[in-house]
Amino acid sequence: MAQIGWIDKVFSFFKKSPMGAYRNECWDSLSPSEKGAKGEKLALNYCKKELGFRLITKNWRHRRGEIDLICLDKDCLVFIEVRLRKATSLVSGVHSISRSKKSLLRRSALAYLNRIQKHPKTYRFDIISIAYEQSKGYEISHYRNVALF
Repeated sequence: MAQIGWIDKVFSFFKKSPMGAYRNECWDSLSPSEKGAKGEKLALNYCKKELGFRLITKNWRHRRGEIDLICLDKDCLVFIEVRLRKATSLVSGVHSISRSKKSLLRRSALAYLNRIQKHPKTYRFDIISIAYEQSKGYEISHYRNVALF
């Protein structure tokens, strides 16, 4: 009987979807903005269908910052950053978020909370990382409650 390693136990709560759906589509022919829009659409579909989230708004802007998706997970408000990378990239989507980007996300989320009238009981930051490969399609990884410190 094989033992599960401690790393597998730690990361077992991350949700992943299999490669698929857009296998025949040419990712490399898309412009960066088209890739971003496509990634956000994939992430939104994943949030709705797989996770049961309800969309509040998308691409919410505050000064220089932007929050890709703002959703409700039961009573919890979820701020979601979507990262799209090639599967062969040296740095994964979740590790590609710089300190300054985290700061912008934090400030934007606080600005959003200050503008809404009904405040949620809790809120959190999630990251949806999409790794795409030309011949195999894409894989979605969901990271819940990511610290932005």
